[in-house]
Amino acid sequence: MTDPLLEVEDLNVYYGKSHALKGISLSINEGEIYGVIGPNGAGKTTMLNAIAGFVEYDGTIHYDGTDLATVKPQQIVRDGLIYCTEDRDLFPYFSVHENLLMGAQFRTDRDAVQDDLEMVYDLFPRLDERRTQEAETMSGGEQQMLAVGRALMSDPDVLMLDEPTLGLAPVIIQDIGDALETLQAEAGLTILLAEQNSTFALTHADRLSLIETGEIELSGTHDEFHDNEYVREAYVGVH
Repeated sequence: MTDPLLEVEDLNVYYGKSHALKGISLSINEGEIYGVIGPNGAGKTTMLNAIAGFVEYDGTIHYDGTDLATVKPQQIVRDGLIYCTEDRDLFPYFSVHENLLMGAQFRTDRDAVQDDLEMVYDLFPRLDERRTQEAETMSGGEQQMLAVGRALMSDPDVLMLDEPTLGLAPVIIQDIGDALETLQAEAGLTILLAEQNSTFALTHADRLSLIETGEIELSGTHDEFHDNEYVREAYVGVH
């Protein structure tokens, strides 16, 4: 049994007197898609922000054997732990191509960068069709594809996605899901997926955790979640 690639133990985050995360623990193995589901405000984004080094926390976070407590966010990125936020954080007046290249700004192997550009364009043909289009003029779904593509240009070992399907049309959600499965199957990418869209997470994740009011209420495999009556009734709408 190999050690987890990303491990969170007894994670606590406070915003003033508010206890936002209460003893969160989870471990993610190399090459798996791990889903974290729960309602809006449950603590999913706070957890990702802590892992990325954006908020202070108590507890431990280990990435590839390294304790991240003293590692700065920019070094976390350089080490291959890449965070694609809910806000997407695109450069609005940059073209699709320019935004993608910004994701590769720390990389020195230009041949590898070119290979990854073509990989992103293959994953998302809409981006290929719009290479010269400014990001702000694109639809929400196209912007989400661009945000994921730019994150991939950073050459992640672990890709953290916060609400990648929020507000998107079903056809775009399908495209995003297909891309994640391709990245897992062909590139062996490890993905931490935080989603309100429980159906999407259950469709694509190997293992999952359910967060409610800052605490993990349930963790298990895809099949265990699918068969859980509470999850089915409260989050999937199946009775």
